[in-house]
Amino acid sequence: MSTTISYRNSKIDSWYIPIFVILGALLQVICYWYHDESFLSLVSGISGLIAVVLCARKRMSMYIFSFVQLFTYVILAFQQNLYGEIIENSFYFIMMVWGMFVWNKAYDRRKNEVESRHLSVTKNILLAIGVCMAVFVSWRILALTDDTHPFLDAVTTIPAFVGQVLMTLRYREQWIYWFIIDIGSIIMWISIGDYIMAVQFIFWTINCVYGFYRWTTKFLVN
Repeated sequence: MSTTISYRNSKIDSWYIPIFVILGALLQVICYWYHDESFLSLVSGISGLIAVVLCARKRMSMYIFSFVQLFTYVILAFQQNLYGEIIENSFYFIMMVWGMFVWNKAYDRRKNEVESRHLSVTKNILLAIGVCMAVFVSWRILALTDDTHPFLDAVTTIPAFVGQVLMTLRYREQWIYWFIIDIGSIIMWISIGDYIMAVQFIFWTINCVYGFYRWTTKFLVN
């Protein structure tokens, strides 16, 4: 069973990764060319594509591209007065620095990937309830500012805190929260008119399915 799953993963990786990165980058270049968008958006989008694929593969090298994506994305969010996004990515930075040490300790150098974990059903339910409550409170607070999209900003911010912590601690459930974040981000950036960022999040949504599968296969044989 374990050998079969490893072989299946290898076959999926061989076609999924090049198609995902090349097609995603191509669509972002097209958006950049035809919509006269920011070059910073293009850099952020392409580095983000590479980062999420490497994260799905559980590779330490994903942190390199994640830092590039983070710094460029913060500048874009600042330009749009998306305060929740700025706070969220500041938190990402702290967690990513910590995450490099956590991942390094649990990194299987023979397999060239980090060991994944999963939450119990009870913990998943309690976590989901807490996230919903926090999103509501965050939305009402952001609505009191000049935030251009308070509800979407809250939906993409609170689950992001949870997703980042889960990723740092190596839990597969991170992909569920990334999926929620990405859907909200697609809507937000389309409404803003930054189609490069929208394309990035569309591909990130697709990658959530791939990532959840790759982080779950370990438990199929246990």
